Amino acid sequence: MAFPRNDHCSAPWPLQGASPRQARELPSATPRAPEIAVDGRVRIARIIARLNVGGPATHVSLLTSRLPANRFDTLLITGQVSSGEVEMTDVLEREGVTPTRIPELGRSANPFRDIAAFRRLIDELRRFRPHIVHTHTSKAGALGRAAARLLRIPYVVHTYHGHVFEGYFHPWVTRTIINAERTLARLTDVVVTISPRQHVDLTQRFRVVPPERTRVIPLGFDLSRFDDVSMYRGQVRRELGIPDGVPIVTSLGRLVPIKDYPLLLRAFAVMRNKDARLVLVGDGDERQSLEQLAGELGISLRVHFLGFRSDVQRLLADTTVVALTSKNEGTPVALIEALAVGCQVVATDVGGVSDVLANGEYGRLVSSRAPTAFAEALDQSIAFAASPSAHDRSQRARDYVRQRYGFERLVAEHVSLYDYLLSGAAPMRSAVEPLFNARGKLS
Repeated sequence: MAFPRNDHCSAPWPLQGASPRQARELPSATPRAPEIAVDGRVRIARIIARLNVGGPATHVSLLTSRLPANRFDTLLITGQVSSGEVEMTDVLEREGVTPTRIPELGRSANPFRDIAAFRRLIDELRRFRPHIVHTHTSKAGALGRAAARLLRIPYVVHTYHGHVFEGYFHPWVTRTIINAERTLARLTDVVVTISPRQHVDLTQRFRVVPPERTRVIPLGFDLSRFDDVSMYRGQVRRELGIPDGVPIVTSLGRLVPIKDYPLLLRAFAVMRNKDARLVLVGDGDERQSLEQLAGELGISLRVHFLGFRSDVQRLLADTTVVALTSKNEGTPVALIEALAVGCQVVATDVGGVSDVLANGEYGRLVSSRAPTAFAEALDQSIAFAASPSAHDRSQRARDYVRQRYGFERLVAEHVSLYDYLLSGAAPMRSAVEPLFNARGKLS
């Protein structure tokens, strides 16, 4: 039978940039996609290159496990984490998700492995016969969307969890990537961005996809484990030998260049508060050089490198300020978790950071990349944490992130998106942006 609209979500809602009336009454020159007949549950193939520690892995695990079971069957396809990375097995176990593995599917570009991964993807999609292919992150987005179109799968969705259009590569490499993403966007029915800032990047700054085929759906998480962390207070202090009352600045993330941990170390070294401790949670290629830099700055005794940890509640329970110094970000999960606990936040104003912090209402945004500017923000946040106003703002921040980034909203908005596509209300890709021009050449 035909897939029904879901009247209990805000569905079917129009794509970004189209009014509700336009979505209901598309002109005859803009044909609608055909309504898809679905026998039983809707099959969704969800593809991501790897499930390393971070927001994307949590995001796809939640969507795989928590879409309504009476309506959806979801197959999660993934590859292997890179050397030095850790997979989020705790999240997979907690959500009861067993992914289908394609070992050749990973982050690094390797023509032979990529071809093998592409063939395996085609085999898995032929076996599962999905109504929708939903890809996440760059490598999976490229291979997954190409395989879906080759197999004529009815609908293709891609979610950008960030982008590499600035701060990562040489300009000519960046231009090549942007052009490739523009081509892939033409194979995609809906592009999902995870923040308003990212939506502007993709539709206006870099012009990867027209706004008519985009949807903003913020990340969502099960934040209930951060409801009460009081039982953990003092545990990390005892583990690291940090006395009560000494401020703790914590940063969580991969130790890689895009995170700019040298900025954080240099800022920490020039803070006025010389009692504070810095806790770095994560690992990566830069760990040795960062440890060396801490020694050169004379702060080694006050900096703790913990490596990857899964006990985020324990770590945040004793944290005064969570710091982020990235050059670029999608939606930083560490900041969402920090606000859910009630920590103060200091972060560089990049990517989707300002969206998470409500343009600075729930944390300090630092525009300058000067260590002194970031150090000043850290000192101010430590002082504010001890003030009477801190409790009220922390409570408002906790309420805010639970409403904006809770998994219930995430699931409802994806159900609404899938309903919208399968109802046949969405305009066909060729009606919005033809892949070929009048002469038959790629436009």
